[in-house]
Amino acid sequence: MYDGKTLLRLAPCTSAEVADLTMQLETLGCKLLDDEFEVLADGGCADAEAICSGESAATLEQRGSVSIISSDAGAHWRRSSGGAQPFAGGLGVASDWYSAWRDLDARMARVESVVQASGGTATIETAGKSLQGRDIKIVRFTGQGYSVGKPKVFLTFNLHAREWIAGMAGVYAVEQLVAKAKADPDYLAGVEVVMMPMANPDGFVHSTNNDRMHRKNMRNVSSRCYGVDVNRNFDAKWATGGSSGSVCSDTYHGTAAMSEPESNVIAKVMNESPMTVYIDVHAYSELILSAYGYTRDNHPRNREYRDIGGRIQAAIKSTHGKTYSEGPIAQVLYVASGSTVDYADSWGALGICIEMRPGLSGGGGFAPPASTIRPGAEECFDGILAAIDYAANPP
Repeated sequence: MYDGKTLLRLAPCTSAEVADLTMQLETLGCKLLDDEFEVLADGGCADAEAICSGESAATLEQRGSVSIISSDAGAHWRRSSGGAQPFAGGLGVASDWYSAWRDLDARMARVESVVQASGGTATIETAGKSLQGRDIKIVRFTGQGYSVGKPKVFLTFNLHAREWIAGMAGVYAVEQLVAKAKADPDYLAGVEVVMMPMANPDGFVHSTNNDRMHRKNMRNVSSRCYGVDVNRNFDAKWATGGSSGSVCSDTYHGTAAMSEPESNVIAKVMNESPMTVYIDVHAYSELILSAYGYTRDNHPRNREYRDIGGRIQAAIKSTHGKTYSEGPIAQVLYVASGSTVDYADSWGALGICIEMRPGLSGGGGFAPPASTIRPGAEECFDGILAAIDYAANPP
């Protein structure tokens, strides 16, 4: 659907320019690829992409904050990033599974195989069903001596469909935690870790087959568009700002809090027992974010959040030298209500969002090259280990 269309980068540095550019995009019939198009809360310039006709792109390019990435967005993404592929190989160390994006069947088959080969270190179960009836699975690591009320870490991946690298990191995290727990049976003693490597299977499949930039689930909301943004649908200051009531918006919050089955499946896992830390893995922009998202007010647990955030930041940097920015969602980025992070926080967990690679400019945005998969997954996993260690041994 993006073949022959021009892909633009938008980098305005003032709120007034963002508003003016947004209006001009709409007038010219362009598609903004991310409705979260704002100057950053810390004063940084906005970073977004848009799809336009060639004529409209030429008009917009006259602005200093707009540049052309490619005159054929579809061809550009196929060439620079690639599509989601099946995989028929096994679990061997020499496997090149992470050398390319994988489709849903390949991802879940690998997770199943890793768990089956875990020797009981991990178990897999179906937590619930998506809107279109696909299984939403979780992998559970229950350390020796764990009981309800002891440290628990819950992680979700690929909640936004187009953020393929997050889901690849989820598969990698399952694989690596199995290996670590098998090598050291005492590592998770007294701790439970639960991972949901694919939180939005319907939307992800749509992004692989129809619309590479699809973000939401597959709720049929109008004759023109699909989807509710699951990460704006939670019962945590729902629809109080930083989301949209427009059904075709990428941040459409749905008709009511918890209206979507995917939201309810995640909430069910959250509520089964007290959580110590919750992490929602997204992409892109290389950030470690925390509650609050719905307000710029300081959090009463700010010291704890800066402590765990700093530890995740240091662990990620130690992997490949990248320094992810760290801080509260609304203070670092923008206000966003109804998020998983704020919902988990409301239940007593430390709610964290890791925004993976690439960085804000020039790295491929939501469709980075496949060469980013493994290093991105490696640094994300090291950040996850830092969070698990924090939960198990709080200061």
